[in-house]
Amino acid sequence: MVKPYEDALSEILSFISEQVPGPKPREVTENTTLRGDLRMYNDDAENLMRLYFERFDVNAQNFDFEKYFPEEGEGIIGALLFGFLNRKRPQSDPKPLTIAMLAHAVSVVSWE
Repeated sequence: MVKPYEDALSEILSFISEQVPGPKPREVTENTTLRGDLRMYNDDAENLMRLYFERFDVNAQNFDFEKYFPEEGEGIIGALLFGFLNRKRPQSDPKPLTIAMLAHAVSVVSWE
């Protein structure tokens, strides 16, 4: 049996409100992004996704964490080095990971 999307969305919204620390946007919806709107980065995002995969029994094998949460740079040393060498720092534009995407993954998992 497949879980209806609306049920999955409701569960994900509850999960997010439990797990995401700090200030949240006024309204968290299916279009809310983890990185942009909820300001989830590196360790916090990795921890959240690990808990998500465990709690909702979603297979993490094909999830590309770097696609949605790229490393934030090399710090001051890297900035100075790139500046000294007069090179542009490689930019990796993260793809938005939305609540809807998480709910969709949960809704396509078979539930007994």
